[in-house]
Amino acid sequence: MGWMERHWFDVGGVAGIVLLAWGLISRPSMTAVALILWVSLLTLLAHQVEEWRWPGWFPGMLNVVLFRSSDPYRFPLNIRSGLAVNVGVGWLGYLLAALLAERALWLALATILVSVGNCVLHLIVIPIRGRMPYNPGMATSLLLFLPVVIWFVIVAWPMMSAVDLIIGLALGLVLNVGGVVGLIRVMANPDAPPFEPRQVLPALRYARTESG
Repeated sequence: MGWMERHWFDVGGVAGIVLLAWGLISRPSMTAVALILWVSLLTLLAHQVEEWRWPGWFPGMLNVVLFRSSDPYRFPLNIRSGLAVNVGVGWLGYLLAALLAERALWLALATILVSVGNCVLHLIVIPIRGRMPYNPGMATSLLLFLPVVIWFVIVAWPMMSAVDLIIGLALGLVLNVGGVVGLIRVMANPDAPPFEPRQVLPALRYARTESG
């Protein structure tokens, strides 16, 4: 578990390359909705690499800018809650949505709303709150998440029933609030293993520059 806590995003990056190759081969047999949702999963994996590996200082940024933490190396976001949120909620939710496609449009909508939540965080909240022209996760939010969200709305929205919309919107809210912020709060532990310096120091340097 210790290795996975520190390398799940590397595993995701490799899985993304495999998924891309498989998608290129399988594309002719996919429906339009299924294609969007497999691409959505691929964008999630790319987004996580930007946040956690390169440049990779999202953990420190979130703790410093959003939570104003006095110990951004481990509180409130830590390596364990990072794994739980991104793998337990992110990978599982997006994968199930892609596998079920039209059979669970409500789940598809819920995961798309998680992508919308990331766009809001990286493109609006963090730039304003932290006065940052760039933050890890911004590029993939703008260039990948946002186009997929628009693509999904154009293709899948007309196919959804009122029940799909109600359940999808409610579940999307639950995933964004409970599955992300809630898990981070519940799993907060001042004694958690610390993040690597590369994941925190750039955020601290930026914060010192802004405060100075």
